Amino acid sequence: MGQSHSMAIDVLGPLELRMGSDRRAKPTAPKERQVLSLLLMNPSQAVPVSVLVDELWVNEPPKTALTIVQTYVLNLRKTLSRNFKIPAPQVSRELLRTCNGGYLFETDGCHFDLREYQRLAAAGKHALELGDPAHAAELLRRADALWRGPALTDVQRGMALEAEVTRLEQARLITRELCIETELRLGRHREVLGELSGLAVQYPYHEHLHGYLMHALHRCGRRMEALDVFHRLRRVLSDELGLSPSAGLCRLQQGILNASESELVGAGGAVDTLLGAVRTTLP
Repeated sequence: MGQSHSMAIDVLGPLELRMGSDRRAKPTAPKERQVLSLLLMNPSQAVPVSVLVDELWVNEPPKTALTIVQTYVLNLRKTLSRNFKIPAPQVSRELLRTCNGGYLFETDGCHFDLREYQRLAAAGKHALELGDPAHAAELLRRADALWRGPALTDVQRGMALEAEVTRLEQARLITRELCIETELRLGRHREVLGELSGLAVQYPYHEHLHGYLMHALHRCGRRMEALDVFHRLRRVLSDELGLSPSAGLCRLQQGILNASESELVGAGGAVDTLLGAVRTTLP
């Protein structure tokens, strides 16, 4: 589609569809945004009508569900045609298509933040495999910078859309873990300290993130704070889940306890035990 090359689609935050600096085509009706979002989370793939019906009404669809979905799609096409000045037949033929008992939103040729995120994350992992951690960290940071908040934060979700968003958020966390691990290996402990502190609060049971935070604090000469992180995590795991920290995290704690003053800001041997055990991979 010729005009789609200037269309931008954003799902890594609030839903946005725009063309140029002044044209927007995000639908105002909540269920139309829901339909559009599920199509965009399956880019250039047909989503069956049955999946859309389940998304919108779970187990209690109205008898006219099929007609209602068709109406939502028709309204979406009208919005795209009107706001982006694209002829209606072209929208139906090339952008929001009917196919295989469902609907498909064609994102090829659009500036799509999800596709760019996935490209950068994969390129970052590949750079690591090639032995270039500095370039890998740069690519992974660029991928994470595309996020403007939680995915589709302004869209209500049924089961299918919730599953897609959860999968995407988990992929983001894995990418951030991989980036942080890479930057720790590059000696950028102070640079990641603030981010790690925030992530440890956001994910209070996540041992890898707490381990990274312990190591970063240790390497910055803040041994007592590093040990406090371990003790807080141990209390939370015990009080709320009835669990104990993993053996790897306990080894890291012992490494910090046993480190000499010269090792506090030196080459962190203790963290290699943890980082060697934490094998994060992109999905």
